[in-house]
Amino acid sequence: MITDSHIHLYLEDFKNDLDAVVQNALNNNVTRFCLPNIDTTTITSLLNLYKKNPSLFFPMLGLHPCSVAKNFTQKLEELYNYIDKYPFIAIGEIGIDLYWDKTFLEEQKEAFKTQINWAKKHKLPIVIHSRNSFKEIYNILSKEKDQNTRGVFHCF
Repeated sequence: MITDSHIHLYLEDFKNDLDAVVQNALNNNVTRFCLPNIDTTTITSLLNLYKKNPSLFFPMLGLHPCSVAKNFTQKLEELYNYIDKYPFIAIGEIGIDLYWDKTFLEEQKEAFKTQINWAKKHKLPIVIHSRNSFKEIYNILSKEKDQNTRGVFHCF
């Protein structure tokens, strides 16, 4: 079984050729697609795609670090309302990104910690986006980890 562990097929980029992209993957034995969320604007399209074929598409829940801003706590609350309504396979993608902008570093750290705790509480793995931020990610993981902390680095 081949799984695409990280693909944003629900984005507008795939609007015109989604079926062809999926069929091409299926023709090449890719039989599972893990769908990481980006923010509150993408969760509906992600879930709609999941609902089209739950045996093919596997949803994740998270706030991408590049989407973290001053209002991040409100965005996290909005997203968390979905957690018990769908069979999310992971919390992701989450983390810290210091490549594009460092303005909201402290907010990114807090959002990352909050989402790690969602994962621990719900016994889900995390999918970590770490761009130019390994030290910050490692420091947080070192303090937040417990027996329920597990996951993968997506961007490293």
